[in-house]
Amino acid sequence: MDNKREKIIERIKKLMAVAEDRGATEHEAAAAALAAQRLIAQYDVEQWEIHTAEEEPIEEVYASHAPRRWRWHLARVIAPAFRCKYLETTKSAFHKTNWRNEHLITFYGYKTDATAAAMTFNTLYKIGNRLASRYSRGAAYGTYNAYVVGFVAGIASELEKQTEALMIVVPPKVKEKYEERFNGIKGVDTTLKLGCGWDAHNAESQGFMDGREAVRSHRFEEPETEYVADAPALMGA
Repeated sequence: MDNKREKIIERIKKLMAVAEDRGATEHEAAAAALAAQRLIAQYDVEQWEIHTAEEEPIEEVYASHAPRRWRWHLARVIAPAFRCKYLETTKSAFHKTNWRNEHLITFYGYKTDATAAAMTFNTLYKIGNRLASRYSRGAAYGTYNAYVVGFVAGIASELEKQTEALMIVVPPKVKEKYEERFNGIKGVDTTLKLGCGWDAHNAESQGFMDGREAVRSHRFEEPETEYVADAPALMGA
């Protein structure tokens, strides 16, 4: 291995360490994970060059609570890009004055991969929710959902390029253990009720561009306080 490639590999390892660092913010971790993914694609780095000879444990890593139904669509795009499978875990948590169920998308894979996937999911979900809520303010029925459908498609258009270029696949051992542990899981309804007309069309187009740019730029900003749109705009979310 030449000196330049060694430096690239070392850079990737450092970025992946940031993604796993408990002291890093979700936004720092997600930006690091995507930056590592870009370098892997650019320099055609093989997985054996990144991971040590000692095999990492295969674990479940929980993303943060994500109440909107489009969480499934986002997880479906992110998981394979980080060599993971995914499922949902529901847990009860106490908030202020009462208990509520939290919906936690759970990434299953080698520890580094699953951690990077969860951090990326957390950040992109927050960004998508913030932008969709802002865009759908005062808009027609289903505009929020139209926007997030486009947002996820934009993310997919970027991540899939790298996944296909590198022929990244979920490792056979991860798939085997996932099927052993979670074989009986029932499917869930992930249907999103979309609006129609120009509002929905424009929302989906804008969402696509914003999702693509979120991955391209890696500029993850702290989401503003979530705007809760009128009920008609969020039905089916």
